[in-house]
Amino acid sequence: MWATVFLLYAPALLADWSFAMLGDTRDDRFTTTNGVSPYLNTIAQKIATLNPNLVLAAGDLINGDDVPSVSLLPYAFQFTNWMSAMQPVYNYSADTGIPIYPVRGNHENHDNEGAPVTALKQAYYDAFSAYVPANGPNDASSGNQQGFSYSFTTNNVTFVAADQYFYYNQTSGLTGYHDLDRSWVIQQFQQTNTPFKVFMAHEPFFQTEGTGEGERFFGTNAAGFQTREDFWNALGTNGVQLYLTGHIHNETVASITNDYGNSIIQLMAGNGGAPLDPVGNVVEPGVNLLYTNALYGFSLATVQADAMTIQYYSLNTNDNSWTVANYVTQISANQTVVPEASSVVLLAPAMMVLMTGRFRKRRRN
Repeated sequence: MWATVFLLYAPALLADWSFAMLGDTRDDRFTTTNGVSPYLNTIAQKIATLNPNLVLAAGDLINGDDVPSVSLLPYAFQFTNWMSAMQPVYNYSADTGIPIYPVRGNHENHDNEGAPVTALKQAYYDAFSAYVPANGPNDASSGNQQGFSYSFTTNNVTFVAADQYFYYNQTSGLTGYHDLDRSWVIQQFQQTNTPFKVFMAHEPFFQTEGTGEGERFFGTNAAGFQTREDFWNALGTNGVQLYLTGHIHNETVASITNDYGNSIIQLMAGNGGAPLDPVGNVVEPGVNLLYTNALYGFSLATVQADAMTIQYYSLNTNDNSWTVANYVTQISANQTVVPEASSVVLLAPAMMVLMTGRFRKRRRN
């Protein structure tokens, strides 16, 4: 009986696996000829040598409409160049390699937060919709986000990617994009029980690098701060431990604890090749800044059954050598409370019936 109960409650044995993370891989708007950073292919080559199971790309893949009007590059051309630069990771022509999961940034929508550029949105959809799950929200309030927002589970991690550019706000003083489909995001996390949960969107929620430009996505008025607080609470209480984002062109790692004591890491991975921004030294109250980096690079998360370890790789552009930061981020798995032995034995038959019923219900759905 004890052996059976142990198998019922113990975490499944799992071989170590990994996923890479990067963001903001576009080029300098004044010098670009293809819309993609000249460093992206070098970064892709390094990622490929580490052979992760998948790669997350947190937006601003290309310049989009952010080039001088006299030399506006076709959007499909820019996405094709991005795919070519990432070929060491995934060969889109042959449909082979390490899967890449992107999300839109403002440069795949409208670079200065203006009304959506329809042709740019369509070009992004044409390029990537076939390579991501088609399970995003589709309702009257948000429109059809399939191919833009999605969720999936790999091994013991649930990933949810949310598009932040479906809600254009033209209110004076709040023009731009300050919301996402929060209900759908929380629903995706609620319906899974994996020990690790990762959320990805392009713009950060908390100021971590000092300038404040482009940070605090929900806005800095009272309503924006309340929306952020409510959403951060919901993410934490539903088991999310990591928020992957970008938008600012450097790398910062910060921990922010919600109102219920759940700490979530905000990894701002905006150092994927776009012109670098300096890292400031002023963060907003409540943010625990853990690491900063103003060099090009990416992050690698290694996942075990009970822990996730994130390492930070930086490129020396003088000789294309790589260094790994001494700092690492350690994230523990969400733990299920195990009753005392006597209680477990008594509860085991009932739990078996309950779990069987739940599995049947899911199969019908």
